[in-house]
Amino acid sequence: MEKDKRVHNWVVGEDVPVLTTSIGTVRSGPAVCRRNGKCKNLYSFDFPHWVNVVAVTPERKIVLIRQFRYGTRQIEVELPGGMVDPGEKPLQAGCRELVEETGYVGEHAEIIGKVCPNPALQNNFCYTILVHNAVQKQAVQFGEMEDIECYLTSEEKVFEAVGEGAIRHGLVLNGLMFYWMYTTGGELPRTCISPQDSALKR
Repeated sequence: MEKDKRVHNWVVGEDVPVLTTSIGTVRSGPAVCRRNGKCKNLYSFDFPHWVNVVAVTPERKIVLIRQFRYGTRQIEVELPGGMVDPGEKPLQAGCRELVEETGYVGEHAEIIGKVCPNPALQNNFCYTILVHNAVQKQAVQFGEMEDIECYLTSEEKVFEAVGEGAIRHGLVLNGLMFYWMYTTGGELPRTCISPQDSALKR
């Protein structure tokens, strides 16, 4: 049995799965706040890592997609992306998701950002992958529950859509923030990208 772990003023006990689904596992375990001695069972979502892809064509157009999202029951404007498969590197996952959802292939891919989607409830990371000189070369390969529309738009129109609220997916907004910092020379916090993450270039 895993021993209790101390994290600052918290003592965190072993957690156990309480629900397993096709997209992740819900886990629960005890945590003690040493400030007041209170103990409660907390919950977390054990998800795989995710990727979002900013694919830029030679004409400086950005590849966007529209797809139905069950959470909002609406069509959302997003960047291509998805889950990192077991044994897969984030860059490999990004390039795979890009071609599967859009048919686009680029000459070079690199990680330009990494965030914790929701540290209160989740233990995974979402990586932003930048793909240069993306060109549509292959047929799309949708999953059985995917129906995706792909289109190109200018950088200016993308950020107008952000300002107007047409793009509202939080992780997509993270990815576009990293892209804006990258293209404008803004300095990314190096702590958000580990040497292991950036070792694989393509």
